[in-house]
Amino acid sequence: MRASGPATTQPASPPRRLLAACAIAGLFGSPGIWLLQVIVSETLSASACYGISAPRAAPLWSGFDTWIFVIPVVALLLAASCAGLAWYGLILARRIAHEPDAHTQASAHRHEALRTPRQLRGDDLSRVRFIALCSAMVGTGFLVGVIFVWVAPWLVGPCGKWY
Repeated sequence: MRASGPATTQPASPPRRLLAACAIAGLFGSPGIWLLQVIVSETLSASACYGISAPRAAPLWSGFDTWIFVIPVVALLLAASCAGLAWYGLILARRIAHEPDAHTQASAHRHEALRTPRQLRGDDLSRVRFIALCSAMVGTGFLVGVIFVWVAPWLVGPCGKWY
């Protein structure tokens, strides 16, 4: 009888590791970059544009306009690369699904004992494609968020009111 659990897991194949890296880039990279962009931009804006109780007419620092436009450009480049990796992971997942000998492993859980290896492979590939698709959608959605935060100071000015 085969034992199941962490003691019997084998190391993941290189395509699986690449898929995992692409999924992490889309699911956590783009949202993290967007969040960091918002935190840094809002902190700088609050420090440069607002006094203790009233807003200032002009930013406190002379290079503030440059920083408020450069930070989103860097965030845009990083978020675009994370979203691109996520989409590459989706393409890679589709390629793996069409390979006749994909590197999948079947675990030996009781409910899987009645399924054929082909059914187990199909279930595994469905999970991989689902995670890759979610990663691509999340990465792209937060890339759009980075673009909106980048465009906002142009629309309302660096020290303008947002509401």
